[in-house]
Amino acid sequence: MSKKNEKKNEDKKTEDESEMALQQMAANNQQLQGTAQNLANQLQQYMALCSHYEQTINVLTGRVQELKGQIANMSQQGQE
Repeated sequence: MSKKNEKKNEDKKTEDESEMALQQMAANNQQLQGTAQNLANQLQQYMALCSHYEQTINVLTGRVQELKGQIANMSQQGQE
């Protein structure tokens, strides 16, 4: 009967180790999901920031083009 008890003890030990490993994997999974969510949030913030920068660049480009046009008109008027 000693061998049966040893077998039961080994099975219980293996079961306990499996349960601990499963709990650790579940904890790691939650941590990874949190990290993924944080990265997704940062990505959305960066995309919004890039959109804002694009708008700013477009406005500034328009102003530069207007000034170039004004300079060209003034140059033509000065030559006339």
